[in-house]
Amino acid sequence: MYENLAILAAFVLIYSLICGGLEKTPFNGAIVFTAFGLVLGPLGFGFLNLEVDAELLSTLAELTLALVLFTDASNTDLKTLKKNRAIPKRLLLIGLPLTILLGFGAGFLIFDGLTLIEIAIIATMLAPTDAALGKAVVTNEAVPSNIRESLNVESGLNDGICVPILFIFLALDASAGAGVAPYLH
Repeated sequence: MYENLAILAAFVLIYSLICGGLEKTPFNGAIVFTAFGLVLGPLGFGFLNLEVDAELLSTLAELTLALVLFTDASNTDLKTLKKNRAIPKRLLLIGLPLTILLGFGAGFLIFDGLTLIEIAIIATMLAPTDAALGKAVVTNEAVPSNIRESLNVESGLNDGICVPILFIFLALDASAGAGVAPYLH
C-alpha cells in the first residue's frame, strides 16, 4: 500500500511541475493520468497493484467530485458572474430542459427496445455537461469572461438540477415494473 502511495505521490508531484507546459499540447490531465494508470497498472508494468472494493471506489469518486467542484467554484469570478446572471439562468432554465427533451427525442428514434421512462432516464443522465470536458474553452482568455463564467456556473449546477429529475424518472420506472432501477445499485 505504501509503495502505491509513494508512486502516486511522485507522479502527482511530477505532473504538477509539468502541467503548465502540457496546456499547450493536446494531452490534458485526464489523458496523462489514464496513460499513467495503464502503463504502471496491472495492464502495463504492474508497479501499481490497487485492490479496490466497491465502498472504497465510491468514497474515492465522492472525494474526487468534491475536489473538482470545489476547484471550479473557487475559480469563479464573482464580479463577472454578478454582471451577467442572465446567461447561466438561460443555460439552466431553458437550455438544460431543452437538452433533456432533445435527448429524449433522439433516444426515442434510436432505442426502439426501451420504454419511454428508460429513454427519459438516459436523456436526463446525459444532459448535464461538465466544464472539465471543455476546459480549453472555460480557461481560454480569448473567450469573453462572461461566457467562460456562465459555462463554469452552468456546469457546476446542472448536475444538481438533474438529480431530482432523474429520481422522479427512476421512481416512475420502479413503480411501472422492473425496468432499470434494479441495475443502478
